[in-house]
Amino acid sequence: MLDFLLTYLHYWPLAAFIALILAGLNIPVSEDAIIVASAAICYENPKLLIPTILLVYVGIVSSDIISYFWGYFCSKGLRSLKAVSRILKSNKRILFLNRLEKHGFLTFITIRFIPFGVRNALFLSSGFFHLKFWKFFIFDAIAAVISSQSLFWIVYFLGDNSDLWVRIIAGVLLVFLICFIIWNIRSIKKELNQINSKTNSNPQSQNLELR
Repeated sequence: MLDFLLTYLHYWPLAAFIALILAGLNIPVSEDAIIVASAAICYENPKLLIPTILLVYVGIVSSDIISYFWGYFCSKGLRSLKAVSRILKSNKRILFLNRLEKHGFLTFITIRFIPFGVRNALFLSSGFFHLKFWKFFIFDAIAAVISSQSLFWIVYFLGDNSDLWVRIIAGVLLVFLICFIIWNIRSIKKELNQINSKTNSNPQSQNLELR
């Protein structure tokens, strides 16, 4: 097995790309594991550095786009269901889009550092609630650069010590995330009250068209 891997190691960038595409199809492939493995392989094989970085990044963004359109087409396909139709025309949809309009970069960057399917939930929701694709793409592309390159270069330069740094960064991000969630809850309640008051004062807003 080891000889097989060593023989075909030069195909790793393509293999990583395909694995990340599968993750976008909701097949359980760990994006973080792919990045860590890529950094370790590139450390031992510097010739693979540039193609690996490029294909891993393209794979990550492509995977996220697939998740976005999964959510988008699910909302279109299930639109005839009353429950789905109510969600798509509800104040919750307006609130979700407003949050991304105001805090899109911060939200995407924060979520990208959280594993265990939280990322896909954001991407699926973005498509389901019809966040404009160009905004989704910009938010996600920038966030993907920050998160993937941070993890890649930590592992690449620090090697065995990278695990400690990853834990430190994860701890800092966890504290930041808790503060961010508390602030969001308070802000969301305020915005939802404002949206409800506007909707009640303008009944026609109940018939919002999907973006």
